[in-house]
Amino acid sequence: MVNILVTGGAGYVGSHACKALKAAGYTPITFDNLSSGWRDAVQFGPFFFGDINSPSCLESAFQQYQPQAICHFAARSDISESQHQPAQYWLTNVMGSLNLLQAAQLNGCKNIIFSSTCAVYGDQPREPLSEDAPLTQAMPTLPVSSPLSIFCKIFNILCH
Repeated sequence: MVNILVTGGAGYVGSHACKALKAAGYTPITFDNLSSGWRDAVQFGPFFFGDINSPSCLESAFQQYQPQAICHFAARSDISESQHQPAQYWLTNVMGSLNLLQAAQLNGCKNIIFSSTCAVYGDQPREPLSEDAPLTQAMPTLPVSSPLSIFCKIFNILCH
């Protein structure tokens, strides 16, 4: 079985991703600090309690499970809260994601699915949305989108 590390795997989206991965024949490894997820949601593979802000936790998970890929759902996502606590959002969403990318590179894991928010597209006349839909600034977005995009491009260059 191929192990897939699912950060934020105890949350709503992450747990459904774990269910789909299991159904497709993969072993989803839920990596979560349970700050907004639920232990009861972890039903489709092993659970590793950890935080993406801890490089040592990430390293332990990579060493124990040797994942071939990552589905990254661990993030703070409340737009209103992000406007009042930008440092916390930067710490988790940018620095935590960078920690994850560094751990992946150090452990030879070259495949990552990065989940973001569709809020950047605003209200669109057509659904489902595609990634080439126009972006809008009609609603506030998390103040961390650009750095994450840059980190993902760097990861792609380093690993491929």
